[in-house]
Parts: sequence; structure tokens; C-alpha cells
Amino acid sequence: MVARIGKLSVVVLTVGSLALPGCVTTREDRIGANDGSDRCYAYRAALDSTGNYYAEDMLKGAAIGAVGGAVVGGLAGGDLRGALIGAAVGAAVGAAGGYWNAKMQQGRDQAIVGAISDLQTENDNLKKTQAALDQLINCRRAEINTVKADYKAKRITREEADARMAVIRAQVKKDYEIASAINQNVTKRNEEYLFAADQVKPGSSQRIKTAAAATKKPTTPKPTKNTETAMLDQTMSNTVQKELINTQTQTVAGLEREATISG
Repeated sequence: MVARIGKLSVVVLTVGSLALPGCVTTREDRIGANDGSDRCYAYRAALDSTGNYYAEDMLKGAAIGAVGGAVVGGLAGGDLRGALIGAAVGAAVGAAGGYWNAKMQQGRDQAIVGAISDLQTENDNLKKTQAALDQLINCRRAEINTVKADYKAKRITREEADARMAVIRAQVKKDYEIASAINQNVTKRNEEYLFAADQVKPGSSQRIKTAAAATKKPTTPKPTKNTETAMLDQTMSNTVQKELINTQTQTVAGLEREATISG
């Protein structure tokens, strides 16, 4: 029995180390070095900073699920194969529905109250991400318009304008990589909250997604003493904010097309 536990410990440690492959990057890897030539670098850095919130919590959930699955699978199967199968299942649970399952360990009422608090914190961060995206987009567009104005006024040659636009396009490509990664994590987390909404009131997630897709500006939940309603309303507000972030992420991608000299 001792030997079996010892082997399982090694398996769990191994699975734990494999639960987050390729997830660790440095800030400079993500946003590039600041050589002073990019006027919008500070806005890119601000956007990247907001992304830390979404990435860290999602990774923790997946890792905890994987390690927990390895323990259960290893004890049930008594070998490495059982542990690895359990890890795969655990990781899936950690990444899809694991949030609500963890909350429910406190009981349904406390799970709802806790989810409301988490959703409100999430909403605050979503707003910060939205603001950072807006600032970055505005800065890039100002750069693009400056080059176009300089060329139109013949202050620079076509070759100079094309060269400056090429630099901006390269910067926009890096901007989009950052925005897209954040957008993906925001979407994954939103799916967790939508899953939770369905557990509180079946069918809620589809109704929320449909309504959010048709909403063009942020919404503020109305005060209510009904915790279920409060949770669903806050999920709606967050989903709307998620949609707006997705739209602005696509706007960042579109800036690459804007950064050209026509004619």
C-alpha cells in the first residue's frame, strides 16, 4: 500500500507539472521590448496587464482539476494508466463546469452568493480591459491618420509613408496577438458563468447569449433581493461586456487594413 501511494505521488506530481503546458510566458515575450519607438506601447502594456486576471484563474482551475482527477483515477485504477485517465477527465471538469462544481461544495445558496461576488469582480476587470482596448485603438488610429495626413500634405514621400505604415502594421499585429489571447480567456471564463447560470435556472445561458449579442452598450443590473435573479442579471451584464471586448478585438485586427496608403 505504501509503495502504491508512493508511485501515485510521483504520478500526481508529473500530471501537475503537465497540466499547464506552454502557459508560462514573460511579459516581454507577450508585449515585446520597449525601445522607445512605439508611441502606443504604454497602452499595449496596460491591456496586457488586464489579461493577467483572466489567465491566472483559468489555469488554476485546470491544474486543480487535473491533479484531483489523477488522485481519483490512480486510486481507482491502481496504476499510471488510471491516473492519467483520471487527470484527463479532471482537467476537462476543471475547464468546463469546474467553477460551479467547486462553488456547490459550500451549498447552493452560498454558491449563488459567491458567484454574484465573483461576477461583480469580473465585471470590474472587463471594464478595465474594455478601456485599455479603446485607448490602444485610439492611439493606433491617431498614428495611422498622422501618416496619411503627412503624406497628403506632401510632408513625406510615398516611400516614407509606406515604411511608416509597415511599422504600424507590425505593431498592430502584436497588439492583436495580445488582445486575442485575452479575448479567448474572457470567453472561456464567461462560459463557466453561463454554465453556472444554467444550473440555477435551466435554459438561461442561451437566453443570455441571445440578448447580449443584440445589446450594443454595457448594462447595469437592477437591484434585487432575489439572489438567483441577481446572479442571472450580473451574468447578462458580464456577457454583454464580453461581446463588446470581442468586437473591439476584431477592430484591432482591422487596423492592419487601415494602415495602408491608397492610390
